[in-house]
Amino acid sequence: MAAYRLLARALAGLVIMGLTYGVAVTPALALTLFPTRIVLDESTRAAQLQIINNGDRPKRYVIEWRAMAMDGDGTLRLTDPSALDTPQASDYLISGPRQAIVPPGGYQVIRILSRLPPDAPDREYRSHLMISEPSMDETSPIPPGGEDGIAIEIETMVRTTIPVILRQGDLRGTLEPTRFWFERNAADGPILGVLFERQGARSINAKATLTWAGNDGPETILTERRFATYTEIRQRRLIHRLPSLEEMDLEGGTIEYTLERLNQSGDPAGRIFRRTLNPLALPGSEAP
Repeated sequence: MAAYRLLARALAGLVIMGLTYGVAVTPALALTLFPTRIVLDESTRAAQLQIINNGDRPKRYVIEWRAMAMDGDGTLRLTDPSALDTPQASDYLISGPRQAIVPPGGYQVIRILSRLPPDAPDREYRSHLMISEPSMDETSPIPPGGEDGIAIEIETMVRTTIPVILRQGDLRGTLEPTRFWFERNAADGPILGVLFERQGARSINAKATLTWAGNDGPETILTERRFATYTEIRQRRLIHRLPSLEEMDLEGGTIEYTLERLNQSGDPAGRIFRRTLNPLALPGSEAP
């Protein structure tokens, strides 16, 4: 019986970073991306993305546009563009170069240009730029088979995505909390959850800061979190994992919940709301 060889190439570790600010570093890629979120509008019609090779050998990168959908927990998944109400920004963008080999310690600039017509409908358009690192060697031989004639080679490809947003018109948007809950004895430690209602015609990028305000001491930051809420969802669920509260007198203080809007650089651009919460008075679970 003839022996067969099987070459299994597994695409492992799809990295959907969901980052929207600052600098993204993917160790598996020795890759730095800057910025990690791009917003174009009627006054800003061009942008640049830097892909920096922090490794010690050349890296090949391939860039492509993909449609991604966010669910109520903030998870991004690849989807068909027709399944989204949010129109694709890539239909109105010119970008390049689409692939490049970047030397160790070097960088490549990807230029992105909007060609959204002035009479386009007032709304937000969004696509995700996916950066992949395929193998530099496309001609590697198939490894020899074992006793059963089957050889398996695992080839890992890591991918990173960043959102690119086009905005047409004077779009507004905000987040309003509709429910808070507090679980002191959750499996992975205490958590504070919040359910947001997104309002308006644009996505929201925000920073939540939870501060403990005790009656007998200075305020202490418990946790901070940056997150995005895209236009395809109306409700956004957020879970904040808190540090140990064993040394805190929960009856003698409150949690100050502050939500700030972030600009494209990731800097605070104005408070959305601030709430004073008594954790012991909150429901003990998400269920109404």
